[in-house]
Amino acid sequence: MRNKLMAVVLSCLTFLTLFVSALVPMQASAVSVDEMTRAAVSIITSNEGTYGSVNRNDCGAVSVGMLQWHANRALQLMRSIAEADPASAQSILGGTLYQEVTTASDWSYRTFSVSEGSAASALLSSATGVAKQDALAYNDVQGYINSGMNYGLTNAGVLVYYADLYNRGSGIAAQLLNIAKGSGSYGDITLSTLHNTALANSSSYYTTRLNNAYNTIVSYGWGDSSASSGNGNGGTTTPDTSDFSESYAGTYVVTASALNVRSTPSTSGSKVGEIPNGASVAVSSANGSWAAVSYQGITGYCSMDYLQLKAADTTAPAETTTAAETTTTTAAASGTDGFSARYAGSYQVTASVLNMRSAPSVSASKVGSIPNGTIVTVTAANGSWAAVSYQGTDGYCSMDYLQLKEAATTTVTTTGTTAEETTTETEAVTTTTAPETTVEETTTEVTVQTDVTTSDISDPTFATLYGDVNCDGKVSAADAVLLQKYLNGSVYLNCAQLANADCQRDGVLDSTDITVILQYLIDNLLDLPIV
Repeated sequence: MRNKLMAVVLSCLTFLTLFVSALVPMQASAVSVDEMTRAAVSIITSNEGTYGSVNRNDCGAVSVGMLQWHANRALQLMRSIAEADPASAQSILGGTLYQEVTTASDWSYRTFSVSEGSAASALLSSATGVAKQDALAYNDVQGYINSGMNYGLTNAGVLVYYADLYNRGSGIAAQLLNIAKGSGSYGDITLSTLHNTALANSSSYYTTRLNNAYNTIVSYGWGDSSASSGNGNGGTTTPDTSDFSESYAGTYVVTASALNVRSTPSTSGSKVGEIPNGASVAVSSANGSWAAVSYQGITGYCSMDYLQLKAADTTAPAETTTAAETTTTTAAASGTDGFSARYAGSYQVTASVLNMRSAPSVSASKVGSIPNGTIVTVTAANGSWAAVSYQGTDGYCSMDYLQLKEAATTTVTTTGTTAEETTTETEAVTTTTAPETTVEETTTEVTVQTDVTTSDISDPTFATLYGDVNCDGKVSAADAVLLQKYLNGSVYLNCAQLANADCQRDGVLDSTDITVILQYLIDNLLDLPIV
């Protein structure tokens, strides 16, 4: 009788253990580091770039590739590609740039001309370039995952989300972890807690990226049940599409200025993406009110009030049904009769994020966006709209949010409405790069290096490692020397270097920051920054 009783007790305990484990969010032990690494690489690259992406001037130095490796890391990547296939690299880059890539020691302030950017993009997109980037991305992101484990993070979803934060900067990732932890432990942090913390402590520029990362992780089954429906968080419940029919399937055109894609067929569903006006989307099924759509890798649900069946558009010329490049070029070429080169020059974006559109009109589709403070070159304008180019994309921006570099003007803000729910959108965006001349390149470089404000310095988003002024991955006496040279006015620092140098997090660089670095080096301080 006693043995039977023990058997019953053990069976109950086993069932209870299995039941409780089903309620616990996916732990790192149940997901391999390889799985988490590959998931994080996919999420990060969807926000950063493609193999051939080149940002010719990213806060004072070039950024390249799928993870947008910056400055000296860009040099290291391109050198590894060139050394693996020197004949092809020399042919693609040309003798001068190839020689620099294989021999240069410092790209801290290296920006690219238009032709150099095109050559670098071709090298990065080559078979060798793709292979090298895949290997480097995997290695880097696995390091991010390991860093999270070292903190004591155990939830697989949290580790992958942390990896995306780390790619923005190790300093901001650590700061957000500490806020999310509160008085508890790192192991107690849930995905929804970290996501809400990141949303509350990041600029609106990162909202879409954070929501995309969160929703992707949830789709892997690595979320938790505590996610709220606000702030762009969606649950893991399967959407109810029992009344959907494939009779609605087909290609539709978006008629709204911007159409939200949601995780469920309801306005209470989390927003997982946005489709611009005029874009063609594939509808697989619908119920007359909501449609299941797919657009550029984003899947979700859109209101059918703003979708028009493609077959109904019988007056469209043949070229509008061809490749996306043709449609964009046709739209961009229209409406520029009043443009003049007299507006040409360097401008700074004053909006938090400035929209770039396919034509000089708010009704034109959005083709990109430019962050606040970016210096762009306008080649022509009409006083209201400017022709610009940013990160390889050509388009038009409202001049209300472009401030001529030589003159100070008042920032103006306007709003626009997104279909199916009310959202605020600043109507602004990038500029085109000036013709490749020695004078223009020199002027742009000096402007970026010297035009630094206190807000640039105090923004932790740019920080990678406090005290590491020269951005070589460690804190040493050389960092104190470089900061002293900056304070003397003999050198310039880029945004990341300025943020790293602000060891007191007070938004001001002075001799005290040098003292803090030196005190840290002799172990009088255990951690940086001091606050």
